[in-house]
Amino acid sequence: MDRVPSSSPTLDDLRSAACSDGAPSARNLLVTVFGDALLPHGDDTTISVRALSRLLAGFGVNERLVRTSLTRLANDGLLTTSSEGRRSFYGVAPQALDLFRQADHRIYQGTAEGWDGSWTIVVIDGSEATARRRAQLRQELAWAGLGVVAPNVMASPIVDAEAAARVVGHVGGFSNVLVSRSSVVEGDGTLGADELAHRVAALEEIAGRYARFISRYEDYPSGTLSELAPDLAFKLRTLLVAEFRRIALSDPQLPARLLPPDWIGDRARRLAAEIYAAIAAGSDAFLLATADPKLSDAATDPARFAHTSQASKSTTISRESGRDWHVST
Repeated sequence: MDRVPSSSPTLDDLRSAACSDGAPSARNLLVTVFGDALLPHGDDTTISVRALSRLLAGFGVNERLVRTSLTRLANDGLLTTSSEGRRSFYGVAPQALDLFRQADHRIYQGTAEGWDGSWTIVVIDGSEATARRRAQLRQELAWAGLGVVAPNVMASPIVDAEAAARVVGHVGGFSNVLVSRSSVVEGDGTLGADELAHRVAALEEIAGRYARFISRYEDYPSGTLSELAPDLAFKLRTLLVAEFRRIALSDPQLPARLLPPDWIGDRARRLAAEIYAAIAAGSDAFLLATADPKLSDAATDPARFAHTSQASKSTTISRESGRDWHVST
């Protein structure tokens, strides 16, 4: 039984959140459960369809929708399936573990401290492979954190060249993709770091999404969240991570030197960290009681979310750089 205010508008919003009414899709929720709740128990962790259905029942997700979404995720190479009698079990596919780890870092850690001024540049031959395969490569490079500079040219100041090359290899079917990392030479007629940043990151749009995230979650009664019933704690954890995940994976997470002062993404990350820490234990209780087969007793690290990206520690650099980026929130 909840020991939190029963009439709180935010908790009423949580209880009513469903896939058909504003919550993330079943696919997004399932990816979140595997990445956030299951993978920390081991790369080979599996779970039954029935248990996943119970975990997501609070979102109005039935077993049929879970099965359909799992099949599509398996067909996309993100999950693998095994059978035991008439029961099916799912886990993260070995070939997708690197993608999950990259996403994990971007969701929970954000931008690393320090930047040497270098950029990773990826150039895709527009005549190579099929249009669908090139689109898939651009999509997965975007998930990894690269932004579009020009048609078939993508770049990032924080994604290393080796990681970008692994994405190319994961998609497969290419032999002429150029991946390099070097400093940008600024001069008359050349693209400087500021312009590259503007091209790879739609900061106004991203800031607006962070603002909506804050608006939805800032009124949760943080002092009593640790007393939520375990099923509601798990629902809130999954909803929080699923929504933050969608923003974080679309945010190129620029170094502090390329961000506006007092970047709203840092405030959103701090808020997510505070809520996540408050509900980690309760959500674990529901997960461990529901999962089939039983998971290890490893507890979720309540400090898994970095309380702030490293950008917020260096905003004076942006203030001194002479930029004039005013992001509407």
